[in-house]
Amino acid sequence: MRIAVMIISLFLTLIVGLQSCALFAGGGMTQNQSVAGGGAAGILVALLFVLGGAFAMGLPRVSMVMFAIAGLIGLGVGASGVFPDLTIWGVVALALTVMAYFGHRELVRSKAVKP
Repeated sequence: MRIAVMIISLFLTLIVGLQSCALFAGGGMTQNQSVAGGGAAGILVALLFVLGGAFAMGLPRVSMVMFAIAGLIGLGVGASGVFPDLTIWGVVALALTVMAYFGHRELVRSKAVKP
């Protein structure tokens, strides 16, 4: 489960990051601060996806926290209407939070079995 979380989050980082960078750049070129702010929030979500994926193997609890924060940011900014796709990424981040939780349980059980 932990490997799946890592691979999925790193793959989604590319998608979220590219989409957010395009929105940020587009908002900057058109002098639209709200669009650029939505893009900046998306870049933060992408960064949290990277951190969550990086900690998924060794420290799944930290990974859970990173994905939960990304989910809350995604849902909050996506609900404002500036960057509605961020709502989808927020839901995906919350799903990764649940997967990281199961990865944590897997890690605890594997340590309990070993002498």
